[in-house]
Amino acid sequence: SKPCSCQQGRRAGAGRMQSPAAAAPPEDAGSIATSPMQASAEVAEGPVVVGLAPVPLLSTPAEWPWKPASPTAAAADAAAAGAALGVAAVVAVVPTGAAAAAAASGDAVAADPVAVLTFAEHMWERFELLWTQRVLPSQQLLEQVTDLLRGRAELERKYGESLSGFNVGTKLEPEVNSVHVAVDAVLANFKNRSDQSAELAESIDQDIVAFFEAVIKQHREVSQRLFKDVQVLTKYLADKKHIHDKLARRYTARCAEAEMFGQECIQGLAMKTADRLKLAHKATLLSKQARAAEHEYYASIEQANKAQHLYDSHLPGVLTSLQDLEEKRGMCLKDGLMKLAVYETSWLRNLQYDLEATVKNSEGADGAQDVQGFIRHHGEQRKRAAQLGPQAFWVVGKPKAAAISPVQAQIQASIRRFMEEEMQAPMHAVLAEGAMPDAAEGIKEQLEQLRVNITDARRRSGLVQVIRAEILARVPAASDLSDATSICVAPATLDALVPLIKAALDACDEQADTWCGRDIMVIVNRIYALNESGKQVLLLTRCYNHALWNKVTFWEEVLLIGLCEAHSAEAVTRRTLPAGSQFTQPAMTSFLQHFLGYMMAFGISFDQARNSVWSTLRKNTQVLGPSCKSYATLLIQAYETSVAAAVVAAGAGAAGAGQASTPNGGGAASWGTVPEPQGGGRNLETAGGGMPPAASPPTAMEEDDFEAVAMGLPVGEAEDAAAGDDSADEEEQSPSSPARDEEEPTAGGVAPAADVLS
Repeated sequence: SKPCSCQQGRRAGAGRMQSPAAAAPPEDAGSIATSPMQASAEVAEGPVVVGLAPVPLLSTPAEWPWKPASPTAAAADAAAAGAALGVAAVVAVVPTGAAAAAAASGDAVAADPVAVLTFAEHMWERFELLWTQRVLPSQQLLEQVTDLLRGRAELERKYGESLSGFNVGTKLEPEVNSVHVAVDAVLANFKNRSDQSAELAESIDQDIVAFFEAVIKQHREVSQRLFKDVQVLTKYLADKKHIHDKLARRYTARCAEAEMFGQECIQGLAMKTADRLKLAHKATLLSKQARAAEHEYYASIEQANKAQHLYDSHLPGVLTSLQDLEEKRGMCLKDGLMKLAVYETSWLRNLQYDLEATVKNSEGADGAQDVQGFIRHHGEQRKRAAQLGPQAFWVVGKPKAAAISPVQAQIQASIRRFMEEEMQAPMHAVLAEGAMPDAAEGIKEQLEQLRVNITDARRRSGLVQVIRAEILARVPAASDLSDATSICVAPATLDALVPLIKAALDACDEQADTWCGRDIMVIVNRIYALNESGKQVLLLTRCYNHALWNKVTFWEEVLLIGLCEAHSAEAVTRRTLPAGSQFTQPAMTSFLQHFLGYMMAFGISFDQARNSVWSTLRKNTQVLGPSCKSYATLLIQAYETSVAAAVVAAGAGAAGAGQASTPNGGGAASWGTVPEPQGGGRNLETAGGGMPPAASPPTAMEEDDFEAVAMGLPVGEAEDAAAGDDSADEEEQSPSSPARDEEEPTAGGVAPAADVLS
């Protein structure tokens, strides 16, 4: 079976929700995309909840704040951040020894496991282990060897002083006694050994110990400065990433909650207006909180990336300097031990075998080779940290699933059932393109039953949805009812719809159902018929005198509903945008862009409409925040220009042509350039009294009846039309009535509502 037109419209609307940039894959998952087309739209966990009511399309596009940073700017930022943290810029170290070999070998490490390894490439994430298990032990070893040699020199000095005091009391005569020669040789040996011990102690103190102490002092200062810099950089990076994670979780919670309440607000069909307005207020506040959390989250990404860049730009120099210090300490220790071995060899020839082992061990000492063995045992290939990029709010955390509440789901199920069983068939029969002129006659009983049951909010909401789907089905190019052009129906159809629409308006008035009243207000601007003389008769003119249009509270609530609906649409639309998109302009919909035109279409003067908009925005400043002034400009400015131009044109025409008449015989003007009311029109009323219209500027022109202008009637007949409202209701049932034809707007007097509001 062929699906009904309203279902086709819903599917078409759901398809239009997908952004073209949503399917574009990223060029590099580890970098920030520079445009929405390069960004990857994260796939939502489950389909986006599509309820009965469509999500209004935002007329304010999301902006893309991410721009590529130049290497020069990144280096300058890193230098400035390092200076702010007190981290000294690492001077480029000329590679020596193993570091030079590593620079020459390039990527040979990956192919040859025996290739030269470096701290910068293989100990990137192991600084703590490198410091505790290599740098500190190496420094301690050099200090312990220095203390050992200092003690050895002191021992040799005392040993020599002791040997120099040895002597025998007997006078030796080696010339005559061979025994004395032996004893004299022993004493000479002691004397020579004493001198050699003093010389060895002096050589160790002046040549080895002093050199070791100078190296220890220099390396200790450099190592402490490097360690302090790494600690500052690591803590700074950890703090920035912690802030980023915290803001990411807040961004997830705010956006998910805003999306959930936005869905509730948009899909809250048939809810009481008071309850739905409370929900709309909550959705608006959460949408603004989500926007603020989004901005903070993107700022934290930039800060974290800058901290990571600062860390990445300083750490290689630190690690290279540490490796250079390690290699130099090893070489220093090797040279000292070699010197000690030489001194020991020259002093103790009789301990040659022991000294050969020392020399062999000293010659085999190689500090650079020790460093390579340590790296090979503990190191791993450097893992470069990827840049942080923006992610969708449902990816960076664990958001709540956006779904319609069980109560609202049950209400929507009832509405769908009423639409399918009671409304779709009769409405399609009379509103579909190519419908028979007498189709309304065949469904008279069904329309009468609908009129009787229209007090049910569920049926009223269903009727609005069905009529909306039928209008959009005939205007495929329009995605929103406010953007659609008017559709033409048979005169009998228009007469049949008037009692149903008036009954719905009565129910909206009695039950304070502003939401449905708003939808009916738009619908009556989108349906017209041609009478027997070929003139257009708008459905709006047949419902023009209803009391609902005179209430200040109705228009204030309609504007507030439109604003809250726009914020809810922003919260729901965020899921369809690529990660990294953000909203900076006030949320606007097509309905809000045409709101002032709707008010003036019902005969409300421009000054009254403008004052009503400002009053509503001021009352809801706590909800809307600082965007009130921006909304006032967006809502009023376009119509303010049109009204000023119309007043100037009207004054020039009156001065040049005198009492010129319109083709309709009265003071009607084109709705595309809405005239300034000159003393007539509709006065808005509240429960406690009416809101006085704004004072009109003095003019020499004859005051027009603005109500007659809005209805397309000759000047002076508006009062007759209002007084004869009851008789007009009877005449509405007969489209061929001459009196009714005279009251209906003509093609020359009133343009279709779509032309007025476009």
